[in-house]
Amino acid sequence: EPDGSLWISSNVGVAVRRPDGRFEPAPWAVADGDQILGMMLRDEQGGYWLDTRSGLGRAMDGQFQQVPLYSAIARGQVRPNWTGAYEDREGGIWLASTNGGLWHLLPRWWQFSVLSRLEDDPASLRNAYVLGMGAAADGGVWTVGTHGALDKFDPVSGKIEQHRTWVDGTQWLQSVLEDPRGQVWIGSWDALLRYDPRQKRMRRWGRDAAVDATMEGAIESLALCDGQRLWTASANGLQQRDLDGRVLHRVALGHAGLSAGQNALDIRCGPQDRLWVATGRGLLQWVAARSRFEPLPGGPAASVHAMALAGDDSVWLSEEGKLSHYGWQGDRLTLQEVIGSSAGYPAITATGLVVDRQGVVWAANARGLVRVDPEAGSVRQYGVHDGLPSQEFRRRTLTLTPSGRIVGGTPAGVVVFDPAQVKPATRRAPLVIERVEVRRGERVLDLTHAVPLDIADGDRDLRIVARLLSFADSTSNNYRYRLAGYDPDWVEVGPGGERLFSRLPPGRYRLEIQARSADHIWSRVQVLEFRVLPPWWRSLSGLLLLTSAVLLLLSLFAWLYRRRLQRRHAYQLALQKQELAEQASMAKTRFLANLGHEVRTPMTGVLGMSELLLSSPLNPQQRGYTESIRHAGEHLLHLVNDALDLARIESGRLELQAQPFQLQRPIDDVCALMAALAGQKGLRFVVDNTLPAGTRTVGDELRVRQILLNLLGNAVKFTSHGEVRLTLRAITAGRGLHIEVSDTGPGISTDQQERLFRRFEQADGARTAAQYGGSGLGLAICRELALAMQGQIGVQSQLGVGTRFTVTLPLPLEQGTTGAPGAAEGEQWVLPPLRILLVEDDLTVAEVVSGLLSARGHQVVHAEHALAALREVSEAPFEVVLMDLDLPGLGGIALAEHLRGQGFEMPLIAVTARTDPSIEQQARDAGFDAFLRKPVTGDLLVEAIARVLHATR
Repeated sequence: EPDGSLWISSNVGVAVRRPDGRFEPAPWAVADGDQILGMMLRDEQGGYWLDTRSGLGRAMDGQFQQVPLYSAIARGQVRPNWTGAYEDREGGIWLASTNGGLWHLLPRWWQFSVLSRLEDDPASLRNAYVLGMGAAADGGVWTVGTHGALDKFDPVSGKIEQHRTWVDGTQWLQSVLEDPRGQVWIGSWDALLRYDPRQKRMRRWGRDAAVDATMEGAIESLALCDGQRLWTASANGLQQRDLDGRVLHRVALGHAGLSAGQNALDIRCGPQDRLWVATGRGLLQWVAARSRFEPLPGGPAASVHAMALAGDDSVWLSEEGKLSHYGWQGDRLTLQEVIGSSAGYPAITATGLVVDRQGVVWAANARGLVRVDPEAGSVRQYGVHDGLPSQEFRRRTLTLTPSGRIVGGTPAGVVVFDPAQVKPATRRAPLVIERVEVRRGERVLDLTHAVPLDIADGDRDLRIVARLLSFADSTSNNYRYRLAGYDPDWVEVGPGGERLFSRLPPGRYRLEIQARSADHIWSRVQVLEFRVLPPWWRSLSGLLLLTSAVLLLLSLFAWLYRRRLQRRHAYQLALQKQELAEQASMAKTRFLANLGHEVRTPMTGVLGMSELLLSSPLNPQQRGYTESIRHAGEHLLHLVNDALDLARIESGRLELQAQPFQLQRPIDDVCALMAALAGQKGLRFVVDNTLPAGTRTVGDELRVRQILLNLLGNAVKFTSHGEVRLTLRAITAGRGLHIEVSDTGPGISTDQQERLFRRFEQADGARTAAQYGGSGLGLAICRELALAMQGQIGVQSQLGVGTRFTVTLPLPLEQGTTGAPGAAEGEQWVLPPLRILLVEDDLTVAEVVSGLLSARGHQVVHAEHALAALREVSEAPFEVVLMDLDLPGLGGIALAEHLRGQGFEMPLIAVTARTDPSIEQQARDAGFDAFLRKPVTGDLLVEAIARVLHATR
């Protein structure tokens, strides 16, 4: 005890030793046969918890009271043997028993009392579920309910008076009210009953009564108003009666201001002794002067489920999810405040409303009891964790008694409490950090007691659990966290008390934690400081390592950069050299082209004049001189052609024609020429041709003839005795042409064979050139032409025996028909005298061409430029036009396009010294019918003219 007294328990009872040494027995009297075995605890109210032979007891203010305990497992009252008791910091009582386990009485267990129906106590309330309650004038409370009984109890002492067992048979009684005469009115199903407690008499008005019958349905509400008149409310309307039971007004739904479906949810007597009706469509009042219900001025238009009048003539209304406080101004309502979710009011609709003497509003609903203190601005919800037997309150049963206590009906019994004693606790419960853990790899690591608290770089899912040490409705506790530098404000986490951080950046952190109890009392802030370690590469050793690596990489990059610069310089140098080489090659090509053009034009004069001389009467010496001039000119032309071909090959502008032709034609032409040359040197010329007669192929006939001419020409030139043999055969299945040229010449050594196909190379170099002549380009051109045709060329030679060249050309061979050769192949062209226009700016060439054609009986008209040519064709017709392409002013191609545009259809033959490969196609596109390159002979001119005339017929 605080005064030093010591309680002592023994087998014979309990005694107390006072500070002065005196021993006294227990001061409380118990029933006969009972005995106090021990004093276990003195609680904060000054009560003593005692262990007695009959069970648990409690003594307060010198009075002993047995505490009955009911067990759901035992389905009844139990009397455990107690060994001790403990009161925690919140006022909760913990009782330990040897045969009954551990019992817990919630903090503030004394604030709610419960009166319920006990099967083993016939003096208890008889209605298991109280559906209606009404205050009595003597301070008691009338109750009716599911058992159909009428009881009365004292809310102060709990004493119960049982009045009537079956008021209306087995019907459930819905409402009850005591009038000023002391008569008790009871609402039942389709009936209204009046009970006189003094005379124990009952009177009933039913729905089928001949006079003053009730309305159909259960009478759910009763109220006295409008001059001590009784109002009854049911699902079909309202009735007004006098205290003798006579019906004064009957207002059905859809009449007298009540809309259809506008049911009365609650009725109260408002200011000015007028009935107020709460409906699903607002608040109505009864206007007796007009005998109708009218909307209350200033009242809400939404659903009103319950109402309560305060002592200052203000009224509280229960709406959806809020409470509204209105002031009464004599004739209208004025909204003063709204208590909603922002003030902590739960999202409920209260169906019972009471204002106690301190102005505190109590709201009952299906989820518990809510205390609203408008002055303090606090809202507190009470449930089963606070000592209520059930959180579901029956609608319209919350009642304020004359003694100031409040009662309410629940399925578990009647709740009685003194509102002055039921207040939110002010004690602040301690907050502790229960667990700190992280996930490291696949396992969870507990860091609750780690000092210092360091989180590794690879850790994830930092989980902190906090607990408020409060056993009073722990599910209503609320927790919040705030991580400095991370959270902009407090983060609410609900009743779980857990916060999870998946990943946090490296650094030092300060985490603040706070909890709020069910009484809205915030705990002290708990602080947790921890550090998230950086990755290894951000540590000192990691930074040193990375610095070294960066320096090494920089050195490597510098070396690579220098190497890249060197390569770039080498590449640029190579590009420059290549560009210079290409420029040199292009310059050489242009030079050779210009040289060819400049050589071919005078060579036309040389060869043409020599041909004209040979056709004139000459003595043998003069003819010999002329033949020498002609041979020298042809040799020079041959050198120029070889150089031009090589230039085309180097520049990649060599274009091979793919035209069908008879293979025998170039073979016969070349063999006829080479046979004559071989005969002059006394050599045998042998042709071994196994190709079928009339064999045709597709390719470049000119280039095939050129290969044969070069190979056979070399064989004849380098062979002094013996024979020159040409062998031709088809490759298997006609897939190509195989050519062999063999001779019995001096032969070629192995060293000479390796450089034989190089340009400007001969077997013995200058000695060979001095002895046999030549430029060393023939074999190089043959090799390039064979490769261009996807073929091959090779050589086999032995000194003193001879040489054999082999050429393989993949030309498609096919069998053709043989016949007499036409004029284009073997017959000399015979032309009638023609009128020919020659357009040529070079007078020597013009004189040669005119002489060659005039010698063959043709009339040639010479025009030096395009304008003269246009004048000539406009004055007289011509059968053929021979035209140079490089004319002064308007060129040959433009002149041909102009002539074709003017409608001239005579054949046009281009005669030019130009050697660029595309010029022939340009000329044909412009309208030329034939193309000749200078120098030309009389036979070439006649053949070209004959071909174009033959083609136009």
